[in-house]
Amino acid sequence: MKKLHKGTSLRMPEPHVGMFWVVRGKLVIDSTAVSDGEPYGDNLTHPRTHIDVWEQWRLGSKVPGESEYEDSPRGRVVFNTKTRRFSLMADRCILKDENVVKKIMSELHLPSKITDTGTDEHYRCTVCLRAREDE
Repeated sequence: MKKLHKGTSLRMPEPHVGMFWVVRGKLVIDSTAVSDGEPYGDNLTHPRTHIDVWEQWRLGSKVPGESEYEDSPRGRVVFNTKTRRFSLMADRCILKDENVVKKIMSELHLPSKITDTGTDEHYRCTVCLRAREDE
């Protein structure tokens, strides 16, 4: 906690776990505070699934109604309770854009010193899947 003036302090926002997409160039996120995360093995994770969130957003017109959840680049952030580190796993289309990664980290209040980034077989958009098929 940082001190501002005598008797006041600035609390850093609590980090979040959650999921995200980049849809037509726009970052969309669904998250929860890490203290409210759902246990999943050694991790705390966001309790909702990509499929459920996407369907809700499609019905509410937050994302294109004709699209599927795996069409756009996506990812997830979890917190490992044993290592005390965050993992930001995402499609390589996201990870190659440093500005998007910084925005995700900022929006989820992730501390850079204890956040690892990387790919995961599960988080691949249709563009990346087609590219892999062509290899």
